[in-house]
Amino acid sequence: MAWHDRKYADASLRLAGLALLCVAILVARHLFTAPDPQGKVTASAYLLALIGMASACTGAALAVLGRHLFDEVELSARWTIHVPPQRGDQ
Repeated sequence: MAWHDRKYADASLRLAGLALLCVAILVARHLFTAPDPQGKVTASAYLLALIGMASACTGAALAVLGRHLFDEVELSARWTIHVPPQRGDQ
């Protein structure tokens, strides 16, 4: 049994997603309210924006899907690899 099939994995993953969404909101609020008198964008602002975006994307996926994020899906024949038979195998 995989770890994400356990009893409380779904709730834990969804709570982790909500926590990451809260982190993204806090980072965004800091970025929008931080005074910048010179109007220059610093490397730390870019890093905070990166952290906020990654937290928002990951948190949304975890909060919406929970343990179903790890479900196996069937690929269509278009996206699978087909190995042609060797000349001697025909």
